[in-house]
Amino acid sequence: MTAQRPTTPDANGARVLFLYPNERGMSTVPAAIAILSQVLKQAGHITSLFDTTFYKFDDEIAIEDFDEIFTKSLNYRPVLDIDDEDRFYKKSTRSAVDDFRDSIAQFKPDVIAVSTTETTFTRALTLIEATRDLGVPNIFGGVFPTFAPELVMDHEAVDMACVGEGENGLVDLADCLAGGQDYSGVTNLWVRLSDGGINRNPVTRPVDINQLPPTTDISIFGDRRFYRPMGGKIRRLLPVETHRGCPYTCSFCNSPAQNLLYGGEMSYFRKKSMDRIRQELENHIREWKVEYIYFWADTFLAWSNREFDEFCEMYSDIKLPFWCQTRTETVTEYNMKRLKEVGLDRISFGLEHGNEVFRRDMVRRDYTNEEAVRSLQIVSDADICFAVNNIIGLPDETRELAFDTIEINRLFDSDSVVCSIYVPFHGTELRRYSEEKGYISPGIVCSTHNAEESMLTMPQWDKQDISRLRNVFAMYVKFPKSRWPEVSRAETDPDVHARLSEEFVEMCWSNPRGRIDKDLAEAAKGIF
Repeated sequence: MTAQRPTTPDANGARVLFLYPNERGMSTVPAAIAILSQVLKQAGHITSLFDTTFYKFDDEIAIEDFDEIFTKSLNYRPVLDIDDEDRFYKKSTRSAVDDFRDSIAQFKPDVIAVSTTETTFTRALTLIEATRDLGVPNIFGGVFPTFAPELVMDHEAVDMACVGEGENGLVDLADCLAGGQDYSGVTNLWVRLSDGGINRNPVTRPVDINQLPPTTDISIFGDRRFYRPMGGKIRRLLPVETHRGCPYTCSFCNSPAQNLLYGGEMSYFRKKSMDRIRQELENHIREWKVEYIYFWADTFLAWSNREFDEFCEMYSDIKLPFWCQTRTETVTEYNMKRLKEVGLDRISFGLEHGNEVFRRDMVRRDYTNEEAVRSLQIVSDADICFAVNNIIGLPDETRELAFDTIEINRLFDSDSVVCSIYVPFHGTELRRYSEEKGYISPGIVCSTHNAEESMLTMPQWDKQDISRLRNVFAMYVKFPKSRWPEVSRAETDPDVHARLSEEFVEMCWSNPRGRIDKDLAEAAKGIF
């Protein structure tokens, strides 16, 4: 059996409608869609986008509820002096399904390309199921379809899943659609056939990211999406990819599985050339008047010394403030000084856990606490604002182990103490371990509705206690230990929590840099 192109006699190229089911309303423009749209257009195809960022769904944990969660945990610095709050935060109460149907009717796509993570899959599936009667085939791509294609294809509303990168497969699919040809054998795709069977095509080698278009189709998103909170201010920013993949092997992350998926002669981890990075930066500045750069890389400093110096030389001509993330092991006095000189504004580090043995054996991060603290002191000495990301509720973790993470965070002066509850994503070592231990059932899909509570059911640590600790984690870190009895009461007493939260904001974020406000309602606007 073969899959055939629906009739669109008035189109020369295929018409591809991207669906971006974004539930966290202020996440930045996803670089992947901008790249895919660009390569499709350069191949002669036509693209459009339906982005749910500014919709409020009746059944979702909407942005106000996310704000409440992040406000409780004091994860991020609030935004001040918003001239037009509606422009940046207001969500439409129009029906996303009705508007999506209208987009399909107006654009008349040959295929709907759904870009989804595991947490947004349910939202995407809801929209696809509600428009199934319109008869447009779809393809689901992204991290979740890559590592759980069986789960994705178990849903009859899903026609295809892209396993691995989509640049080549999506163009090949569009070429087949445009020519009315069979697309059931396109590499990287799992394709549902008309008899109900599924073609599981092989995965080809990773693309050469330095052969991709030097500029991406940012325009598909629209100007309003260029704004987002960063360090307590609304920034007009866009992402720039510098690396794809990661050389490290953290057990909670799917990057190690990407390396296993591809293997062979070309590593999934690749670095973009400085010339390509420069071209994209210059285009963002010239065409879109960005004022801030969001470097898209799992580990920004995964460069050789020569490559790092090349970046600094290249960026010294640009010098826009920028954000990046890296690991503590990559920090040196030299690279922090140089990055500060060329425009580094904020930097995030994944510390994840404070117990050296647990971090090494469970999280697969092997360095000492002394080394981590020394690295972060270098960042402080360079007068660079930094955030530290921590995870609690990991498999086999106890409350006592989580306090080791609190204790190490007390040893450095981070601008933001980010504490997240562990999420068992498919394609990760810890997901497999959690299933083997019986902490979560196979087939359970992570979603944004799990933001408030752990998805693991563990005998040694209650779900509610994990959530309560997350909500006061930053207080335990920043308040003196003499205040810990009050912080403990704040775990279960909303009034005590509200009082201490206001004090926390005043104490930690009211400073000459002007990054904070007493109004905790505004603190919700600091999520990103």
